[in-house]
Amino acid sequence: MKKFNLFVCLAIFTMILAACGGNDETNSDASEMVDSDETAELEFEPEDIDPDSDVCEICAMAIADDQHATQIILKNDRSLKFDDLGCMYEWIEENGEDDIGAKFVRDFNTEEWVLLEDATYVFAEDIDTPMAYGIISFEDETDAESYIEENDHGEILTVDDLGDHKWEMMDHDHDHDHDHHDHDDHADGFHTDGFHTDGFDMHIIEPENVTVSEENTLEVHITLDEADLEDANVRYEIWQESDRDNTEWIDAGEVAAGNYVADYAFEEVGTYYIQIHVEDDEDLHEHVEYEVKVKE
Repeated sequence: MKKFNLFVCLAIFTMILAACGGNDETNSDASEMVDSDETAELEFEPEDIDPDSDVCEICAMAIADDQHATQIILKNDRSLKFDDLGCMYEWIEENGEDDIGAKFVRDFNTEEWVLLEDATYVFAEDIDTPMAYGIISFEDETDAESYIEENDHGEILTVDDLGDHKWEMMDHDHDHDHDHHDHDDHADGFHTDGFHTDGFDMHIIEPENVTVSEENTLEVHITLDEADLEDANVRYEIWQESDRDNTEWIDAGEVAAGNYVADYAFEEVGTYYIQIHVEDDEDLHEHVEYEVKVKE
């Protein structure tokens, strides 16, 4: 009988040890799941802003490394950068969210990156943002409330409110058309308008009868206050209608006062868009876009 009791005790002890070991494995698995969730939150990291080369995906304006910069990281790790939260939401409206891995905004006070879902927002017509959408972001809701109290304007918006917000520019001085610019054709080109800089103008000379593989001259004449704008940095951004993410940049040379030229050969038949970017040492940054049809 004693021998039997000994065996029973040993068996029970073994079962208890096994149960404890199973709990350890369960706890270990749970811990790994928590670690995995924490890692998933950091799967997509925002990139630094380079104000010398980064331009907004929507308005193509240079992006300042400031509290208004926003950023989308796609699931393929490509970074899309925007100079204003409103431009980010315009991109989302046009492209949807299926390919988005993470969305980031900047804390207005610290300029640190914050996940868009974790931030609190303040909207007011009097708030000056690069494209005049009038919304700024804060990591802490108390900071957002303090901003409203100190400046005597603004209302709190949550991330859910942003989805229902009517995105429109508050300040007509920031007018920039995200669609292709309308223009009146002339025999030798067309003038454009609606620029941010008073007195700025471009006269674009469109290439005619463009065919595949033939070298074409891209030419623009630029003035400021009716005088030739010399020594500007002029670049042509070129992409096919069906491939907006694959752009090619061509530097233009100044062949005469205010006259900038680049040579380019289109490789395929189709519709192309050309966006001319103009910058100078006085913080001028203007752009205009036009369309070119390429035939056989």
